Amino acid sequence: MPTFRRKAAEQEIKGVGQKIKGVAQEIAGRATGNKDMRAKGEVNQVAGHVRSRAGEAARKIGSAVSREKSRNRR
Repeated sequence: MPTFRRKAAEQEIKGVGQKIKGVAQEIAGRATGNKDMRAKGEVNQVAGHVRSRAGEAARKIGSAVSREKSRNRR
C-alpha cells in the first residue's frame, strides 16, 4: 500500500506543478496578446487542478484502507 500512497502524493505534486505552469502560460499569453498561449494556460490550470484533486482523493482512500486494515488486525 505505501506505493499507492506515494504515487498519489506524486500526482498531487505534479498537479500543482501543472497549475503553476498554466498560470505562467496564461500570464505570458496575456502579456503578448497570444490567445492560443493564454488558452493553453487556462487548460493546464484546470488539468492540474483535476490531477491534484485525483491524487488527493487516492491518498485519502489509501489512508482509509490502511486504517481499516489495522483496525481489523486488533
